[in-house]
Amino acid sequence: MNKALYPLLFLLLISSDTFSQRVIHFSGLDWNVRSGSGGPGPNSWSDSNENVWVDSTGSLHLMIRKSGNTWYCSEVYLKKSYGYGKYVFHVTSDVETYDSTIVVGLFTYENDSREIDIEFARWTDNSNPAGWYTIQPPPYSFQNQQSFQLGLNGFSSIHYFNWQSASIEFRSTKPYTFIVPPNDSLINEWTYTGSNNPPTGNERLHINFWLFQGKPPAGISARELIISRVEVPGVSAIDENTFTVKRPILSPVPCKDMLSVEFPAGSDYTAASIFSILGNQLLTMEINPDRKTEIDVSSLSSGTYIIRFSNSGNTVSGYFSVSR
Repeated sequence: MNKALYPLLFLLLISSDTFSQRVIHFSGLDWNVRSGSGGPGPNSWSDSNENVWVDSTGSLHLMIRKSGNTWYCSEVYLKKSYGYGKYVFHVTSDVETYDSTIVVGLFTYENDSREIDIEFARWTDNSNPAGWYTIQPPPYSFQNQQSFQLGLNGFSSIHYFNWQSASIEFRSTKPYTFIVPPNDSLINEWTYTGSNNPPTGNERLHINFWLFQGKPPAGISARELIISRVEVPGVSAIDENTFTVKRPILSPVPCKDMLSVEFPAGSDYTAASIFSILGNQLLTMEINPDRKTEIDVSSLSSGTYIIRFSNSGNTVSGYFSVSR
């Protein structure tokens, strides 16, 4: 069998005794947290605060972590079906850099024959591309699966599938930021129109972070996946093709000690926060959007950072780089 068809082994072996009752609140939704053992993998799954948590910015953190002699993976899933519509995942981590044994799954699941997948994995072979869209069940071919390169280079990414009765549209992009305009942000897109489009009603949306064939990553004791936001039909859906947000202009790019921010007329942002590419908050400050603002970034080392402007009800995020 072609090694590119490894997601066959992704089929979930779900049983009620592998799930705990722990619930977390993320992106305005309540998620069950899995524990126990079983597929995919097979793996051990932890619902501990060390494996699954939501930080002060509202981002979800999932860990693959070694405790004693056991590697523990992470999974969360929604309590009910949200049916047809657009499912959007804002992924902060650069999922292209994970070890070849690590898998990220963003998917709806009812059973092994009714599953819609966005996955990031190399299936133990670094020559494989990292991105995968798949409609279960196998066998896999160009008709029900597409693989693609991500080319993130340290950046985060946005992925969605728009599930309708006659088609499932997939799309992956780099974030629409101050330095990546919308027309340049497309990573990949694909539309499925085959006969295995699953029915709605009994599926649940899952996010998991696991080890292919249960094989541990090399030379590390932990890996982390950060997702800043998830949107489901009828709750918080957005249209990626609509750009009505008033976006500040950052200069210079890259900067050295001072980052200049020029706000469009009518902006009402009152605070700015700077995060590492992994989502760790480094700086926060009050701002006045009525004039050009200078932000001291002299304490930051060379690299790429996330900056988030916010007011009481809205936020807009983007990237800037520091060069020493």
